[in-house]
Amino acid sequence: MKAAAYEVVSGLRLETYAGHNRSMQCWRLDRGGRTLFGLADLVPTRAHVPLAWVMGYDLYPVETVEAKKKILPQAARENWACLFYHDPDQPLGRIAETEGKLRSVALES
Repeated sequence: MKAAAYEVVSGLRLETYAGHNRSMQCWRLDRGGRTLFGLADLVPTRAHVPLAWVMGYDLYPVETVEAKKKILPQAARENWACLFYHDPDQPLGRIAETEGKLRSVALES
């Protein structure tokens, strides 16, 4: 299933991805050359950043991995701030890629 996307208001897009379920929505807010991306249940916590780490109750885990392969490298390249909805200790972070491995890093003050 291809991601569906639409702009709600200027700078705020909703993007639909299959994986957790067939119609999970992530949101992307672009303002002043910066991006904040709400990963929803695609990457619910920092521990789920590595591509193979998906939730055991994702209905379509292969599609979750495919969506992560698309979104997370882009988030790293473009230095997005990312919201990990279910992370109790660090809900905001950035994605970093080192030697082909993805990880979460804390936002700098």
